[in-house]
Order: sequence, then structure tokens, then C-alpha cells
Amino acid sequence: MYTLETRKDASQKGQAIKADRLLFQRLLVAQDSGRDIDLKSLLSHELTPVPLSLADTVGRLRPTNKAALGKILEDGVTVEVVPKSSVKTCFIIDGQALIQAIGKPTGAKSFGDLADVFNASVFSHYNEHCSRVDVVFDRYRITSIKSGTRERREGRVRSIRSKIDSREIPIPANWKQFMDLPENKANLTKFLSDQMMLEAKKSRPTCELITAGGFEEETKVASSQGSDVEQLQLSYEEADTRIILHAKAAYMDGYERIIVSCRDTDVLVLLTHFAGQLSGELWMGTGTRQERRYVAVHDIQLTPTMQRNILVYHAVTGCDTVSQPSGHGKKTTWKVFQQHGALLDDLGRGTLSESTIRSVEEFFCCIYSPASDEININDVRYRMFQKGTKDQEKLPPSRKCLEQHIKRAHHQAQVWFQADVPIPEIESPIGSGWYADATRRLHPHVSVDDPLPNEFTDIVCCKCKNGATSRCSCRAKNLKCIAACTYNNGVCHNPYSVAIETNSE
Repeated sequence: MYTLETRKDASQKGQAIKADRLLFQRLLVAQDSGRDIDLKSLLSHELTPVPLSLADTVGRLRPTNKAALGKILEDGVTVEVVPKSSVKTCFIIDGQALIQAIGKPTGAKSFGDLADVFNASVFSHYNEHCSRVDVVFDRYRITSIKSGTRERREGRVRSIRSKIDSREIPIPANWKQFMDLPENKANLTKFLSDQMMLEAKKSRPTCELITAGGFEEETKVASSQGSDVEQLQLSYEEADTRIILHAKAAYMDGYERIIVSCRDTDVLVLLTHFAGQLSGELWMGTGTRQERRYVAVHDIQLTPTMQRNILVYHAVTGCDTVSQPSGHGKKTTWKVFQQHGALLDDLGRGTLSESTIRSVEEFFCCIYSPASDEININDVRYRMFQKGTKDQEKLPPSRKCLEQHIKRAHHQAQVWFQADVPIPEIESPIGSGWYADATRRLHPHVSVDDPLPNEFTDIVCCKCKNGATSRCSCRAKNLKCIAACTYNNGVCHNPYSVAIETNSE
């Protein structure tokens, strides 16, 4: 039914899975040949080692086009320049996004030169109305649900770790290779955090710089004014969630306008959900230097149900840590969300219950079969197969594999929902659709049972070279050969085939 191949090369280490795309054809031929096959029961299993609707053939989660959701949310609420205002303003910067945007500056030879360019960009946001700038960075953990996404982005060549302990350390010639190593990125963010704080105290004594996430101590937060920033001491891995807590703190400190500089759709979705708890004016600067745009998050119009559940919707239909169902991107699933968003009410909140799983399963039934009233994903899978869908990628995942998908979405939504609290209560990802290997790296649990149950192992076709001799797999199971067998159209000595044909005459 399927084969397993082990390949060990620079691009694919470990086990790679080659799915047999002819499986469904064999099932149909076997059924037409008189073999007793309960297709409905059979299709409740994946029939491939991994669910191809949720993962590729080596078990990696299917990526999604997050930008498509960004376009939906941004429609009608973007401007090229933020309108002038005299209100008290705070600017919040995704530090890692700024590092990526700057890259290796022209003419920069040392990390001190890079720090100067970085600082100049950060400090350019100070003006008579903006007296506070926050810069937040990602953390880089070994045990991370984002390890798969980061591996896709990293290069194949393992770079050498470089320690940045002074301004004079030269920038490596291969900047991308340097940035591919998480340890180098962590070292760089610490260096930039220290350099920013020194320069802010020296050249911007009347303004405040707050930075977090880039220091060695995970919860360390620094203020150039020495302000009490204890409420910002948190252990979040992602700058995305740190941004929300910093925005909330700025609002509590009296800032009426908050501008977030970030190019990640995840942040836009987070800001959209939390907009009602933040400043009256909430902007997100995104795009490139050449095509900069600002999203008026406070003007995004969603129904109460959609605003309440947009984080869950984004997680369950595909983000960095949860796969997109094959063939069902943000555009198509958004329509389902508009009509059936209430089905996602409990996901990401509290402990994941069986009733919540059933509700999300019903949401998936609406994605794959919008015209039907089905609430069981295995029934939808069977109906679609009956109607002619024979490509495993286009069929929905089986119920057991969908449950693992829902667990991953629940965990991610839990993280996002608690972005506004410094000490979140989040369950371990292990057992929530993830497992850890011997090196503590996390991998998605994409397949939970045997692809083909034992009771269906008789669905075979032989590849005899000598016309169904005693070694014939069909003959060994007391079955006649079928059209898919190698020698069915030639000479076949399978006595069961002869016996059945004789009895049918």
C-alpha cells in the first residue's frame, strides 16, 4: 500500500515517506473484483503513513499563506502615512524584523557599525509627541513548536557560531549563513539590546527606551529612564506576544496612540483581537521600505463572534505551528468563519474537551462540504471519495489525525489568548499534538495509528513474475488475482482465480 524509504543527506535527514498514489485505484479494482471491502470503515484510516491533507510526505506540516489573511483584514483600512496628531504616542518595534530589514548595511564592517544603523532606525521614531519606543525580540529555545518553521527558513549549511563581545568584531562575509544559526541571532540581539540602552541614556535623556527579549536572562526588561517595568517581565518565546503586553502597558501609562512596526500577519491578528483592550488609536506599520503602509487596526470591522475567535480561526486554518488543510487557504476558509465562527468558541480556552473537538470537527466539515449538514469528518471523507475525490491530499484528514491537528491549534491559541498577561498558564505542547525527540526538539504528531488496519491487509495485488506461483501474495491469502496484478492480463496460475471464474460460468 505504501513504502518507507530512509534517506540520509544534507537536506532530508531521518526517515522520508513515499506514499503510494495508486492506493485508491487498487481499492476500487479490488472491490470491483469481488473482494469484501468496507470502504467506509477503511476510509476512517489515513491509508498513508501521514495525513497528506495536513503534512507532506516526510511529515512536515503544510505551510500556509498568512499574507492572504492580512489582505482580508487590511482591506479599506490602510494609509501610506499615519495622520499627524498631537496625542501621546508610543512606538513598538519587532526587533528581529528590523534586523532582517536592515540586513548587512552597505559600508558596515563591524558589529558596532551595524549597531549604529540599528540605533538610528530605532531613535528616528522619537518626536515631540512620541517620547517612548519599545523594542522586543524573539527568544530561541531548543524545545520550540516553531522549530519546524525555522528549519524551513534556515539554509542547509550549518554556520559557525560567532560571539559578539565588542563593537570591533567584524561582520561575517556570509550574513545569511551567520543568521541561520539561532545561537548567533540570540547573541546579536543581546549585543544590540546593550548598545541601544547605552546610546539611549547618552543621546536621548528625555525620552524612554524599553527593550525586552534580547538579554541572556529571559525575563529581563530594561528602561533607559529606570522606570518600574516589572509588569513586562515575562517568559514569552515570541516577540509577537510580547508586543501585546507592551502595548497594554503603554495604554495603562496613558499613551493614546500606539504604532507597532512589524511585518508578521500573526501580530496583525493579535492586535485585531486585543484592539478593544488597547489604545483608542492602534496602528500597525508593515510592508517594505519602498512600499510602507499603515493599518488602522482600530478601524477593522468584525462581528463580535469573529473578533472573539479570530485567533482560533488563524490557528486552526494554518499558521507557523499548525498546518493549512491542503487546498483550503485563508480566502476560502474565511467565508466559513464568517458563517460558522461560533463553532470555534471554546478552542484555546481552558482544557480541551471532547465537545470542543466535536465543534471544531463540525467546522472542518463545513470547510470540506459546505453544502451538507455533516458533522462527522470521516463521513465527509467517505462521501467525497464516493463522489470521485481520489487524491488523498484533497480528502479531509481522518478523525484521529484531525484531533492531533486540533490539539496543536488549541495549544497555539492558548499562547495567543494569554498574550496580555505576564505569567501565562499554558499546557506543555508535548501531548498536545507534539512530541519531543532525544535532543528535546519538538515534532508534530501527524499520524496516530496504523495507516491500514490489520483487517484490511488482504487488499493486495501481486507482482508475480512467474504467473502466480506458490509465492504469489494473492494466492497465499486465498484470493484471486485482480486487474491490478502484474500477470492478470497474461498467464496466471492462481487456482483461486480459476476456481472463481469456473464457478461464475
